[in-house]
Amino acid sequence: MERPKTASVRATGTSMRILTEVADRGEGVSIAELVESLDLAKSTVYKHLITLEEHGLVVKRDGGYRLGLRCLEFGGIARQYDGVYDVAKPEVRKLAEETGELANLLFEERGLGIYVHTARGEQAVDFDVHLGRRVYLHTTALGKALLASLSDERVDEIVDRHGLPARTDETITTRDALFEELDRIREEGFAYNEEERLGGLGCVGTPLETGDRRNAAISIMTPISRLKPEDRRREYTESLNQTANVIEVNLTHGRP
Repeated sequence: MERPKTASVRATGTSMRILTEVADRGEGVSIAELVESLDLAKSTVYKHLITLEEHGLVVKRDGGYRLGLRCLEFGGIARQYDGVYDVAKPEVRKLAEETGELANLLFEERGLGIYVHTARGEQAVDFDVHLGRRVYLHTTALGKALLASLSDERVDEIVDRHGLPARTDETITTRDALFEELDRIREEGFAYNEEERLGGLGCVGTPLETGDRRNAAISIMTPISRLKPEDRRREYTESLNQTANVIEVNLTHGRP
């Protein structure tokens, strides 16, 4: 259960809003741009940026602010807490090598999907899935596979919190359609993304059984044209199934 808003520290919340905006901009953002987008006083933005810079969370370069590498340090530590990342990483790399495609590992946190590892095969699509990118679960094969592994009550909580915003005309945007899709995924064991997040992009994903460690899923991302043929789709699902099985066995019998 979440703490009530009254328990939060307003100044810390402001810092996180600024840090998130800097991350979303990517290319570097000026104080003036932060003032306008966040509707904060210039002096407030400046003070928070100075503090964030002192702690290595942002850096100033070419007149704008970007994330500092300290953020990478924190993320690198966070993804390794329970061993799922360390066990899954080499298998995801093998998956990319075997299929030639882009293979991904995603964790769920606070109702969003977080990309924690990607590996590129020889014919991988040139798509930027940078580590730490957050996505709505209903817009990706990874996320839908993960949602299908959760109880209906937990899915309802996630939808209540984040909604079902559209990313393309193909995105699922109603609760009824989502639960119908999740029923199919639970029956088949695999989720598909057919241009639901980005036009021209397809994906097939499956959840990982990690015990009580964390909610996770793996996927193969490819141009939609390569996902259409039935024999290719079957090849991808078989590869995903084998990879998931190896990861799950290693988690069960490997490191605690």
